[in-house]
Order: sequence, then structure tokens, then C-alpha cells
Amino acid sequence: MKFKYTLMATSLVASCANAQHNTQQHSPANIETITVLSSRATTDIDVIPGSVSIIDADYIAASGAVFISDLLRSFAGMNISQSGPTGALTEVRFRGSESNHILVMVDGVEINDLGQGGLVDFAHIQTHDIERIELLRGPQSALWGSSAVSGVINIITKGSNNSKGFDASISAELSHENTQRVGLTTSRTQDRYNFGLNLSHYTTEGFNVSRPNSSGIEEKDGYQNTQLSAHYGFQANHENRISFNGRLTNYESEFDTTDFVMTGLPADSNNVSQGQQSSAQIKWLFTPINSIWKQTLSLQHNQQTVENFADDVFDRSTKGSKTRVNWNSQFNITQKNVVNVGFDWVDEDFEQAGQIVFGDPNQKQNNKTGSITSDGLFFITDKLNTTFSVRADKSDSFESANSYRIGINAILSSSLRAFLAKGKAIKNPTFTERFGFFPGSFIGNESLTPEESNNKELGLIYTAPYGNELTLTYFNTELEDEINGFVFVPEAGNFTAQNNDLKSTRQGLEVSATGEVGRVNWQFSYAYLDAKDAQGDELRRAEHTGSGTLRYRHNDVHSGFVQIDYTGSRLDTFFPPFPQPSQIVDLDAYWFVSANYRYQYNKNTTLSFRGSNLLNRTYEDVFGFATQGRRVSVNLRYALN
Repeated sequence: MKFKYTLMATSLVASCANAQHNTQQHSPANIETITVLSSRATTDIDVIPGSVSIIDADYIAASGAVFISDLLRSFAGMNISQSGPTGALTEVRFRGSESNHILVMVDGVEINDLGQGGLVDFAHIQTHDIERIELLRGPQSALWGSSAVSGVINIITKGSNNSKGFDASISAELSHENTQRVGLTTSRTQDRYNFGLNLSHYTTEGFNVSRPNSSGIEEKDGYQNTQLSAHYGFQANHENRISFNGRLTNYESEFDTTDFVMTGLPADSNNVSQGQQSSAQIKWLFTPINSIWKQTLSLQHNQQTVENFADDVFDRSTKGSKTRVNWNSQFNITQKNVVNVGFDWVDEDFEQAGQIVFGDPNQKQNNKTGSITSDGLFFITDKLNTTFSVRADKSDSFESANSYRIGINAILSSSLRAFLAKGKAIKNPTFTERFGFFPGSFIGNESLTPEESNNKELGLIYTAPYGNELTLTYFNTELEDEINGFVFVPEAGNFTAQNNDLKSTRQGLEVSATGEVGRVNWQFSYAYLDAKDAQGDELRRAEHTGSGTLRYRHNDVHSGFVQIDYTGSRLDTFFPPFPQPSQIVDLDAYWFVSANYRYQYNKNTTLSFRGSNLLNRTYEDVFGFATQGRRVSVNLRYALN
């Protein structure tokens, strides 16, 4: 493949920052850097112009949350759509974006699923092995490529950086519906190497997501998930370090089909989805002694396979894999000013298989992309700095594309900071949109062009005494060439995908506050969103969302956690039986309350009791799909060190 690139001005990311320190207070002991999000280099949060949230290990442990989606509810601008019980498709949207506009990384490796249009199904990510979550809003394609249109979530697992020498624990959890979870975590650091291993298994009988059938029998939709992650790092000498990290998830989820003949609603059925997700990275870091230059070379691979069965008979499957080679050189021009220049090469493979009925869905597709990237951090004065990033892409399937982000960060006083950022990001059409999935009802459109997002963002961060902080952020995004995947073609009698001529707009205001009063750590967030496309309000985006969290530590023995989340009313689509047309329906607003109590029996043993949906609210994230009622679980953890 031939590449023609013009090396663009040196740059950086402007991406992340204000750190809503939702999960931590201001103190010297706190982590105050972003690991990978805002730059190809570790970056101080307080100099990055953008909006960032961080969830640390203490917050995760205090919450008692089992899946990552329970944690993400607490952040401003989040909309979560779950199609039923545990294990059902769970999508996350930032600031009114599409769910496949968010890039998700585990230990720096992308895990977006090409087989599901590039989105990430958050239903299958347990919290057991998670050490830290970095959440960055705004367009980030200039650093991370096509999927990073509206933001990036970076998940860091346990064992990658253990300063204790040896650490190990085992845990067990029981809950309703014969729900069980067991976990093992261990890590060791010694001399020139470190090693970490995490293993967990979750299983539940589940509940009935559909209305009872005519006989009154309710068929439960069960779920099981096994997750393994590992790290290994070796310091060969003062200049060279080699590291490896890998992750494997296997799951099986029972789900119901939709009755398109009688009701248009979910109906009990014997359907099973079996999936496997794997990701791995090997990385070489070369840091010459007494040099302003260092470089990183990494090889990454991720793969997601999903097979669906109906009445124990194979129905269809998808397999998406992505291989990435990344080289980055970092130049420390001065102690503060940094420039990165790098090259990205990505190979995407997509496979689809299914029964041949009205057409042949079986296919294999591929796309390769080469990119030149550059980013940088520059201080104009001690109180004013700029960050910017730029990327030039050349792929097999699409025209050359450029993306960028630039921002300014200013310290206005000892307690007030402001930032301003502007950026452009792109999202390539999915393989399904281009080549179709069900030939009898959907026609692929190979002439689709990438979506383009242009974003502006303005933020103010006020830091009060004792670590209390208030953040106010305004954003405005215009999405051009948005892909509509449900365009009816009369002459063909079925649907296809097309780029919209009109722009979609997403603008809003986010408010977040964190602080500490005595033994109580608190956080509050609220977001207003106005998201519109050519047809009107965007679906499954609430105009108002909010969250409040309290963490109380009575002493070294007793501690408590309470989280209250509000999701405002939204719109969704209902597809009644043919020949009736689709309908826009309302999803009611709801409150979701969770709490966790921890009892530290001794330095090794911890007993926890967690309750979720304590108000036992009946609500819908996706029209027609039942959601879980009140749930109580008990967890026992024993540390071996």
C-alpha cells in the first residue's frame, strides 16, 4: 500500500483534563496524571485543556459495583442503555454521541467490537480486576484514530504497578437469582520484574426480560462470565524495558427474540449468545541515559467473536479483529515542553457467518490504515500552556483524512483555572453499514463516507480550600455526514445506510463538584443535553441526568457508600407488527439508588453488603425490555498479604 503524507505541524492532544476528582481529594498522595489519554506521554491533569473524570481503586472498592456500567452512571453526560438483565447489550453514550463513537481501551489496547459496528458492550466488563478508570470527553481521533469521536475510556487493571512487593486476595459473592461470583487477584514486584494475574467468574440464573407467555410461565434469562487478565514487565537494563499485558473474557448470555408478528415486544425463546473477547499488547520502551529523547514500540491485537444459537441450532456469528503497530518518539525539549511524533498502522478484519435464507450473509472484509501522528505540550508562561495534536490517515477503503485537537489552559488565580479546546474527529463507516448483514432486509452501501465531528469546549475549574472543587463545562458539537442505518429503498423493498445531508447537533452544560466534610467524601454531577438530528431529538439521550455520591468512613472498621443517579425522560423507537410503521415512544425518567456497607473484620478480612435499585423502580432503558428490581448481595474478601 502506497502512502502519501505531509508531516503536519508538531502537536498534542488537547484532550483531557479538569479531572473531576470525583473519586479523590486534593492531596500530595493523590494520582495527578493521566496515563495515556491526553498524550502519548504521561501528563499532569492540571495542565490539560479538557474534561476528564477518574475512578480510582478506593472508589471502586467502596462502591461494591460488580460491572463497570454501575460506576459510569455517576459521571456527568452519561446515558446508559441496557436491553434487559445482566449480560444484555449495554451501551454507553457521551454527550449525546452514538455508542460506537467512544473508544475503549484496556491497559492501552482498544477493545471496540468491529462485529457490532465498533461499539463496546459494557455488559461483559467486570470490576473485579480494575484498578483505575480514566474517562475523557471530546474528540480524540487525532491521537487514537477513528473510534475516538466523542471520547475515550481507558481501563487499567490490577497488577500493572504494584509497589507493595507481593499482594494477593480472594473474594466470593452471593446474591439473588442464584447469583455467584468468585475472584482471585495476585501481583508481585521484585528486582527488575513485576507480574500480575487476575481471575474472576460470575454466574446468575437471571430473570425474565419478557412478559409471561399464555401459560403464565416465566422463562429466566441467565448469564455467565469468566474473565482473566495478566501483566508482566521486565527491566532489562537502565535503558530498556519490555512489558506484556493480556486479557481474555468468555461469556454466555441467554436472550429473548422480538415477536414481530403479534406484539412487536420481546417474547420468551431459547436463544443463547456465546462470546469471546481477547486483547494483548507487547511493548518496548527505550529511554537512553542523559537524553531528551525516548521511544516506544508496541504491537497490539484485539479480537471479539460472537456466536448466536436459536433452539440449540447455530443462527449467525460475527468475528472482528484489529492488529495495531504503534511507534512513538518523545522529545523533552525542556523540562516542561514535550513533543511526540509517531506512526500508526492498523489492520482490521471482519467475518460474518449465518444461514442462507433470503440471501447469503457469509462474508469476509478487510481494511488497512496507516497514520502519521504528532502531539505536544508547550508552556507559554508558568500559568499558560497549550496542547495540540494532529493525525493524517490513509486507508485502503476511504479517502485520506485529517483530524486535530488544540487547546489552551490558563491559571487565572490560585483557585481558578480555565480551558478552551477545539477539535475535529472522524468515524469510518462500519463493515455492516458498507456490506450488510441480513441480505434479505438490509443492503450494504459501499459508497458511504466517514462521519466528521467538530467540537468546541469551554471549562472553568474552581478549587476551594480542603480539596473541594467545582467544575463547569460547556460543549458544542456538530456531526456532519452522519450515517443513517435505516433508510428505506422502495425499489428494492428493503433498507440501507446513507450519509445524512443535514448536520446533527449536540450541545450542553455539565456541572460537577467534589469535596470532603469531616469523614464524608462527596461528589455531585448534573448535565443538560440538547441532541438533535435531522428528524428531531436524538433517541435514548436524556435531556437531564444527574448523580450524587457519599462515601462515609466511620473508623477503620465501618464504612458506607451511597450513590443516587437520575436519568431523565428519553425517546425510543417501537417497531410494531408489519405493516404498521415504526413509532416514537417515551421512556420515563427514573431514580436509581445503590448503597454498599463494608465491615473490616481484621486487616485481612472484609465483609460487604451491597444493594442496588433500592427503591425497586420499574424502568426501561430500551423500550419493551424489563430491567432488574431491587437486588442485595453479600461479598467476602480475604487478603493473603
